[in-house]
Amino acid sequence: MKTCPKCHIKVGGDAEYCPLCQCPLNGEDEAPLWPKTVPAAWRLALFYKIVAFVLLAGVVVCVTIDFQTEGTLHWSYLVALCVLVFLTLLRSWLRHFQSMPRLLFQVLVAVSAVAWLCDWYVHGGGFAVDYVIPILCTVTLVLNFVLAFIPGRMAENGLVYLLMNIGVGVVPYLLLFLRPDGHPLPWLVCLVVSVVTFLGLVVFRGRILLAELEKRLHL
Repeated sequence: MKTCPKCHIKVGGDAEYCPLCQCPLNGEDEAPLWPKTVPAAWRLALFYKIVAFVLLAGVVVCVTIDFQTEGTLHWSYLVALCVLVFLTLLRSWLRHFQSMPRLLFQVLVAVSAVAWLCDWYVHGGGFAVDYVIPILCTVTLVLNFVLAFIPGRMAENGLVYLLMNIGVGVVPYLLLFLRPDGHPLPWLVCLVVSVVTFLGLVVFRGRILLAELEKRLHL
């Protein structure tokens, strides 16, 4: 055990300085009192900073290349938008470790918004609304359905899964009825997948859903 030559107190562990007077301690080191591990929050913060630095540096390079070439359509704006959306989602997930259904919904909304803005910026003629967004919704529904059968998840988020399967697939398709030029096939596929996965959750997880409804509605 180490000793302080001024305070004459004994200090355990591998400390180098006296906790009272900050004088160098005399003696041999002992086993550390606390394990020297890096906190998980610090590691996550460092990981986010590294990712943000690399992506933002890439944006700067893209902007430099973009404005060195001729043309009125600056594609670097779209790259910067995608990077900002990705960093926002990554920061939100690392901070709160949200449940998978909520994370999937946030990713769906963010990516759909970026796709629509890109379509509008390049004058794509509604390609994002007709094809990209319904395909994203269909993939989200399938992943949502698969996650519902992972033990421990459906019991906690039963209503979330069912509401997402209704909203993601049915509501956007119903909005397209206002369009006079018909309905693209991907939206019809999305509607079918929404109804099928909804029925599958009711059939295979009906008891859990009923128990959760009784708990939430105090029946």
